Amino acid sequence: LPIWVAGLVGEKDVMLGAIGHDLKTPLASLRLRAEMVDDDDERERMTETIEEMAAMLDDILMLARLGQSGEEEQRTDVGALVRALAEEYEDRGAAVTLAEPLPRLALDLRPMLIRRALRNLIDNALKYGGSAELAVEAVAGAAGSRERARILIRDRGPGIDGQDVERLFEPFVRAEASRNRATGGSGLGLTLTRAIARAHGGDATLRQREGGGAEALLTLG
Repeated sequence: LPIWVAGLVGEKDVMLGAIGHDLKTPLASLRLRAEMVDDDDERERMTETIEEMAAMLDDILMLARLGQSGEEEQRTDVGALVRALAEEYEDRGAAVTLAEPLPRLALDLRPMLIRRALRNLIDNALKYGGSAELAVEAVAGAAGSRERARILIRDRGPGIDGQDVERLFEPFVRAEASRNRATGGSGLGLTLTRAIARAHGGDATLRQREGGGAEALLTLG
């Protein structure tokens, strides 16, 4: 990028980060005020709205700072990372299963960012399908290039209209009907997931699953 364009992009990220950071203080104040509301239903609704705003700010901050992530790349066993994440969900009683065997595939990754991307996809599967099936595949690269990793997250929910797929990766966009605002979320989860994947030389996409449901694919390397 030309220097002046890169400068503008950097200024935008700094501005978004500053706005997101400054808004956390009044949100914390609102959370305290909400806890003092006597009406239980009203207090719960207020708290849910505040938590949704806080989650949105967290995603905005992460998007703004993604290019300046302080996390160093580490040689990471992709299968072991996915297994640990699946066990974390299982320990919480979530319906998450992991396909065996897992390939031995080590890549240079920022593990915290990859876990964040995977949590977004697993949470979507649980939210819309009630369960998540995880699998890891080694994908051969072009001649002379290294292997890549493909992580699949499958559900048996209502599925996705093929025309909606790319729109779902745009900020604040949700699909109609079953995948709508009533299910919660910031509307930035898939945007953030794709940004993280592309920062690792990969991509993220969704497709209709054969037999019903949706399948998310996170490619790395």
